[in-house]
Amino acid sequence: MASDREQTQRHRRDLREQLRALSFAPLMRGSLVERLRRCGRPNCACARDPGKRHGGKFLTVQLDGRTHALHVRPEDEARVRAALGAYTTLWKVINELTACELSDLKREARERRRARRRRRS
Repeated sequence: MASDREQTQRHRRDLREQLRALSFAPLMRGSLVERLRRCGRPNCACARDPGKRHGGKFLTVQLDGRTHALHVRPEDEARVRAALGAYTTLWKVINELTACELSDLKREARERRRARRRRRS
């Protein structure tokens, strides 16, 4: 059975490989939301019935303290969702790498304590 150190190193290598793969994928932070709105034409059904409002997908992202919204065409929706998903995956990988580093630091601290105890004995 592999030691904790070997497992952590193997996991770290796998995570770094995932990072390399993500570096080639489009990444985007933000949210894809659907908004219902009235078109403004007085004879349209959306002017009378709130249930018949027009829908549209919008990408919203906050940059430089301002929220930006961009209409996303149906043919671009899959690409935008993929970029948003890659960004989410990136942060999961970063969090797991942080856990690996933390595990190493804790293990090294335990080893130092054990070495000090052995020297005292």
